[in-house]
Amino acid sequence: MTSHVRVLAQTGRERPVFEMLPASPAGPREYDILGSPVLTTGFAAGDRLRVADDGTFEVLHRGGNLCLLLFPASPPETTDFLRLTAAFEDLGGLAEMPPDGRFVVITVPLAAGFGPVEQTLTTWIADRDCPWGYGNVFDDEDQPLDWWQAASGPRDS
Repeated sequence: MTSHVRVLAQTGRERPVFEMLPASPAGPREYDILGSPVLTTGFAAGDRLRVADDGTFEVLHRGGNLCLLLFPASPPETTDFLRLTAAFEDLGGLAEMPPDGRFVVITVPLAAGFGPVEQTLTTWIADRDCPWGYGNVFDDEDQPLDWWQAASGPRDS
């Protein structure tokens, strides 16, 4: 059953900011997230969260996806967005954009690799003003979350 869950995106303002995300209930206060967030950082589609009544959350399980957030200065043309969508589909990912084109959210499996993901993105933004960042790779102090180290398992030296 698909529903939605409200998570706390930002505090420190006059009022907190929340984001509603598609989710599937997985237990008491636990949800499998079905769509990567735009406003909230620290997780991606495929992750399982425990969400408190105030919207604060804890990541219980990583689903193995990276979340990328793009903020184009002007909405991409349909053909440009379709090119981006196709490029990320080749990596097993999904690119989504609202009708007004003010942002793009990309969910792509960690297994695609940071290098190919960043190369694909760099190629697409090469001739446009489009800041971007990861939504679930760094914490609020820009320190790596390192969840992918455990996800990729031990490495040979």
